[in-house]
Amino acid sequence: WSPDGTQIAWSKDARIWVMQADGSGQTKLISEHGDSPSWSSDGTKIAFWTNRDGASNQEIYLMDSDGSNQVNISNAGGNDVNPQWSPDGTKIVFRSSRCGGSEIMTMDPDGSNQARLTTNKDGNDPSWSPDDRRIAFTSSRDGNGEIYVMNADGTGQTNLTNNPADDWFPAWSPDGAKIAFKSDRDGNAEIYVMNADGSGQTNLTNSPSADWT
Repeated sequence: WSPDGTQIAWSKDARIWVMQADGSGQTKLISEHGDSPSWSSDGTKIAFWTNRDGASNQEIYLMDSDGSNQVNISNAGGNDVNPQWSPDGTKIVFRSSRCGGSEIMTMDPDGSNQARLTTNKDGNDPSWSPDDRRIAFTSSRDGNGEIYVMNADGTGQTNLTNNPADDWFPAWSPDGAKIAFKSDRDGNAEIYVMNADGSGQTNLTNSPSADWT
């Protein structure tokens, strides 16, 4: 969603598109490869990842919200994907393989101050809390996918789910009180929700099909 709630950016056929909230005005923003668009908090920029500079090298780009001025901001020789702006617009969190495994990193919107937050080579699915202070993410460091949370500087990493099944794809509620996530603990992929401290884990869906956040 755009910050003002009027538009949705999405990826189709590995290209970035935008449309109005009612589905009208569907417009392709880029004709080269692009995936996982994320709006800046002021609505002027969109971050995304692309492999346009080489099939084996995925990098984070920024562009204006109309698709112009596309700039490579990660450019570090590894696979950098899944960017997400912090709510205050000062940082971008992303997943990178540059350290020999999948790690969570942050950087400033101009690509400077790139910092590695995890060291277990299995960090995935980073998601900012609405107050910018925490990042929820997935890690399999304990043998299966679990939802973790950490401070924005990487300290205080805490396992919230601690379940023998796989838990993935955390997403914060707007007030920061809840985290939704996907789990297969009941034998099928379902959507769960829990309090931000990991308590009160509750199954929201119960269908024969796989449900994802």
